[in-house]
Amino acid sequence: MRKIICFLLFAALVTNFGLSVAQTRAASLEDQRLFINELMASNKNTIRDGDIGDPKHGTLGGAYSDWIELYNASSESVDLTGYSISDDGATWVFPKGNIPPKGYLIIWASDKDKVTSDGQLHTNFKLSTDGEIIVLKTPDGEVVDSVSYGRLADDESYGRSTDGGKEFLIFSQPTPNESNDNSQTIVLEPVFSHKAGFYTDEFELELSSSQEDTKIYYTLDGSDPKPGDTRTFEYSGKIKIKSRAGEPNVLSMINTGDYYWDPPLGEVFKGTTVKAVAVRSDGKVSRIVTCSYFVDPDMMTRYSLPVISIVTDEENLFDKNTGIYLNSNKSGADWERPAHIEFFEEDGTLGFSHYCGIRLHGGGSKGFGQKSLRLYADRGYDYKEKFSYNIFPGLKDKVTGKSITDFKRLILRNSGNDWSHSMFRDGLMHRFVSHLKLDTQAYRPSVVFINGEYWGVHNIRERYDNIYFASHYNLDKKKVALLEVTYYGSLVVNEGTEEDAKAYTNEIVNFLKSNDITQKDNYEYIKTKMDVDNFIDYQVANIFFANGDWPQNNVSMWKYKTEDGLYHPEAPYGQDGRWRWIIKDTDFGFAGPIMGADGITHDTLNHATENTKYEWAVFLFKKLLENSEFRNAFINRMADYLNTCFEPQLIIDTIDEMKDAIASSIPEHNARWQAISDWDGEVELMRTFAKERPGYVVDHIINKFSSFGVTDTYSIKLETDTSKGFIRINSIDLRASTRGVNIPESWTGNYFKGVPLTIKAIPEDGYVFDRWEGTAETSDTLVLMPTEDVNLKAVFKKDSSTECKITGYVEPDLISTAADIKSNFKIEVLDLNVSALTDEDGYFELSVPQSNTGYDFKVSKTNYLSREIRKDIVLGDMALSSKESPLILWAGDIEIDGHSNGAINMSDIVEMIKVFDTTPIDAEYNADMDFNKDNAINLKDILIVIKHFNTTSNNYK
Repeated sequence: MRKIICFLLFAALVTNFGLSVAQTRAASLEDQRLFINELMASNKNTIRDGDIGDPKHGTLGGAYSDWIELYNASSESVDLTGYSISDDGATWVFPKGNIPPKGYLIIWASDKDKVTSDGQLHTNFKLSTDGEIIVLKTPDGEVVDSVSYGRLADDESYGRSTDGGKEFLIFSQPTPNESNDNSQTIVLEPVFSHKAGFYTDEFELELSSSQEDTKIYYTLDGSDPKPGDTRTFEYSGKIKIKSRAGEPNVLSMINTGDYYWDPPLGEVFKGTTVKAVAVRSDGKVSRIVTCSYFVDPDMMTRYSLPVISIVTDEENLFDKNTGIYLNSNKSGADWERPAHIEFFEEDGTLGFSHYCGIRLHGGGSKGFGQKSLRLYADRGYDYKEKFSYNIFPGLKDKVTGKSITDFKRLILRNSGNDWSHSMFRDGLMHRFVSHLKLDTQAYRPSVVFINGEYWGVHNIRERYDNIYFASHYNLDKKKVALLEVTYYGSLVVNEGTEEDAKAYTNEIVNFLKSNDITQKDNYEYIKTKMDVDNFIDYQVANIFFANGDWPQNNVSMWKYKTEDGLYHPEAPYGQDGRWRWIIKDTDFGFAGPIMGADGITHDTLNHATENTKYEWAVFLFKKLLENSEFRNAFINRMADYLNTCFEPQLIIDTIDEMKDAIASSIPEHNARWQAISDWDGEVELMRTFAKERPGYVVDHIINKFSSFGVTDTYSIKLETDTSKGFIRINSIDLRASTRGVNIPESWTGNYFKGVPLTIKAIPEDGYVFDRWEGTAETSDTLVLMPTEDVNLKAVFKKDSSTECKITGYVEPDLISTAADIKSNFKIEVLDLNVSALTDEDGYFELSVPQSNTGYDFKVSKTNYLSREIRKDIVLGDMALSSKESPLILWAGDIEIDGHSNGAINMSDIVEMIKVFDTTPIDAEYNADMDFNKDNAINLKDILIVIKHFNTTSNNYK
């Protein structure tokens, strides 16, 4: 009997649930009369939006806005007032609008959010060229239609093959406000049988097209396939892709050096590049597909670096008159050439594939045989506007902390003037100061191939431009000003306008020339125009680096232009309107070219303040050093970093890590270019610099500032219980997360006599500062001027005044006469290891520390659907619920093998059926499924579960 009852119950649930869904779907299809019929996500030249009020495009008949076409398939007009349409990020409600029977309506996805005088509808969003979901809803929120589309090229539309039909196609000739029935589709790209990447064995590549009346053409030399071209082949059979070992060098034998050049030592490794296009009988062509293949028995382990394949017509690089690689003195947009790039991880996984523009990058280093290349992602080359991939793992923006994975510009750098030395010197210096208040360029070494031929190690780097600052600071790229100081002291505007250069000159340079910076008011003013902390870090870094090509060169500064042009201290970092300096082109530092080992002892501090040959270059720093607050901050900052991130072993570890990353690639790279004479010796010189440089910098500080009482150094030891609080010394938080702080519980550093030192004890949540040991001072903040070694300990104690009592009531959503039906519900504070259980009245209480960021509370019980409650601020006692309005929990989220799936669904019913019609005397009986506690698992318990069937924790209100 039990089996029969279980079967009937299960069948009834499945049948009723299935019929309900089927009836809903049938009704929606039958009633549908409005369709999203066609859309365009990149309208470049198809149709203007007719907005004559557009301030930029009105006189031309409006802008080329994205658009969505609706189609009314019914025999009656439809009033759209109150309907809504949305993309992945925004929803727009129709204030008006009418579609006639069998008619069309264009909605402009222009982000203008308005209705024009002639009734044109403009949404509050634009369409993504990468694809998204568009949803049309009735005023009461019922979905009328939704369309999901993928990436679209410029002036391509995505629409139903027939008006209101089920099939969608990409149209090469869009039909806004017209029937789709006779629209012309694009020619689809040819399909490759094998993915681009690494292979250990040769294979036969097949090319195919799903469309009739098309032919496929391909090339193997990087040129674009064109029927009739002698380099183009008509596809007629499988293409053998094999190892190219034994084939002669071609491109790598071209002399590309302006200063000197040597041919490769022997044969360079080669891959095969295939470019293919489908051509229809009417002459229409598809997009070109490019794939690179590398075949070698050891290919999967051949490289320990990412592999980048650049494919382009040979003439774009190596034509004597127009090739950028052989005309290194040329620059600018006129010397940009089209190319295709593929990024492979070291195991052959394809990261991204992209058509782009390429230019040469750099100054004097463009004369080397191997040159730096700048890559431009642009809609003119590819329907994807950005290189979208996690190229630099761990790279995050400075405002939101989100990963930066979209790039409009990239540099494949030849290591600049370090090309014939270490191949990672600039990347090293950027890396170990990247955590400071400085802008640096992310670094990742790679191996590059051009048209299949090995081209050596290139360092993937970010490029400084308005897009860089927009992505790193979450701001509008149009409001970025970026200036560069030339070798002759003049300002060049890289981003922004000449007015920005005038503003910098007047607000900072001219102000300092005509005002006494030792006066407090003047110094406070200058701090509103430039980020002084950033400028100090900038000086400290370059001086420690012994950067020989600075400050008379490689100086750039940027700012975000606020709406009113004023300083806004309340704004997020980088958005306050002040000028900031950036680290760039440090190749001559760290015992680099020119100075070599002499850089270890070089007095760069004196060079940066007393260089009479380039007085314009030292003026700003020299002038600010006249102010005692700035001077002391600079000296202390240098000491802060010498004690932490400039610590020799830390830098040596970074050197070794970066060396190990490219070590296996250096022999092949050097065989290709023959530029590095002693790579191991060069790396050892950098290690020596890291060991010895700090002592010389200390001497340079004392020599420079002895007239201000800076005569020697002293040692300071700071101790504390880091579980209760930490100590801040000047700009350094003595925490394990701070770079260079290895033992925060007992830390030792060296500082300069004659310079005031600021130390602050900072408690963790739930603690307060109690006292110092080692001094009679009682304040949590000390300003010291030690003349001898110092030993201090900060002591913290529990803060009883910050405890908050959290109370509430919990009840199950069921009927029961059991006295303990409300007991043993668990309330826990996530990430705090604090919890409590309810009593027989459902009451609970627990204590948590005060918090400005709040807590997440979780309420749970075995086989119940858990719920979470968020309180953003907890600064006092708080009730999560009351006896009259308790927190309700739903029974039925059955645990299987100790785990629940966060939903009440059919799997829970199945588990209930397994123990159905049992009592405590039965072996199958499970007390945790006897929800009403009547000592039997029966239909009442099943109905309790069914009451909230097909729900998740998100359904709680």
